[in-house]
Amino acid sequence: MTSAAVAPEIDNGSIRNVRIAVGGVGTNLWRALEAEQELIGKKANEENYRAAASIAVKNAKTHQYNAFKPELSKRTIIQALQNIGG
Repeated sequence: MTSAAVAPEIDNGSIRNVRIAVGGVGTNLWRALEAEQELIGKKANEENYRAAASIAVKNAKTHQYNAFKPELSKRTIIQALQNIGG
């Protein structure tokens, strides 16, 4: 299982600021700082959410029994952003 906490500030459909934290992918929660920067100034839409989620997991290191977690984390981030930001 993975989790994502997102806090976007959206103005007229554009993301002014956003915070993304991801859990269940390591020993600690971690902020997706590069993904946050990717979204600032962009439209709040699925295409941009997907791009940011891909950035969030681009450096993920997996092992034999957790190779599914980067993809699951991407989906979790996208879903959280869609639920909050539309």
